Amino acid sequence: MNYLGKIFVFAVFIMSLVLMTFAGAVFLSHTNWQDEINRQPAECKAGQLPGYRYRLDQAEKERRELQEEITRLTQRVAESEQARDQVVAKLQSALSQKTVELDGLRKEKASREEAQQRAIKDLEDAQASLKEESATVERLRGEVREQQKQVDERVDTASQLSVELQQTKALLAVAAERQEQLEKQVANARILLQQSGLTLDSLPKDRVPTLDGAVTAVADDAIELSLGADDGLQVGHAVEVYRAGEYVGRAVVRLVKPDRAVAELVKEFSRGIVQRGDKFTTRLKS
Repeated sequence: MNYLGKIFVFAVFIMSLVLMTFAGAVFLSHTNWQDEINRQPAECKAGQLPGYRYRLDQAEKERRELQEEITRLTQRVAESEQARDQVVAKLQSALSQKTVELDGLRKEKASREEAQQRAIKDLEDAQASLKEESATVERLRGEVREQQKQVDERVDTASQLSVELQQTKALLAVAAERQEQLEKQVANARILLQQSGLTLDSLPKDRVPTLDGAVTAVADDAIELSLGADDGLQVGHAVEVYRAGEYVGRAVVRLVKPDRAVAELVKEFSRGIVQRGDKFTTRLKS
């Protein structure tokens, strides 16, 4: 036998061992599928599952239970969907109502905003009017104060005039009394003249009565004298002014009132400054 024949013999031997191994494995793994299918849980050994028919029955039972559960869930889902539809319908109705209310609120808001804008404008107009009225009131107050001031001044003037009127009335009363006295004196003088065989026309016109008085006021070149027409002083009479026996100057009467007179100083006869309180006379004594 050559070398090639030995190889073939060895290969056949190896293949025989492999086939024997496969045959043993097939025998060991041979299963009785009838028993396997019909085996109940009580017949199972440790770690062995029940038969396929039992598991199929269990699966069918679970399928029926699941189907019933699906049916119940489907019914519940249908009920839930129906309830959901009702809720959705209610929500849609409520939403529609709220939409209407929202539109109303928007319109009300717009109306209130418009009213607010009008109110703001009215307020601004009122403030402007108030400002103008305040200015007018302030102006009127100023006018009232001015008028009140004028009224007060006129009241004061009226009061002064009233006082002067009372004083004038008093002076008139005194003058009337003095006139009455002078008329009596003149009447007596006429009687005396008639008894002496004289008249008023026969008396000298340029004769100045002897009068003595005092200077009551001095203003520039004019002086006020304490005697007047009631004392016999007339316009044009000259008076000599002196102080403490010293000659001061001469003045000519320019204005005569019943109880006082105003005289103008003659600069040519000035020997000093005439002062209030100086004495005067119509006839100097030698």
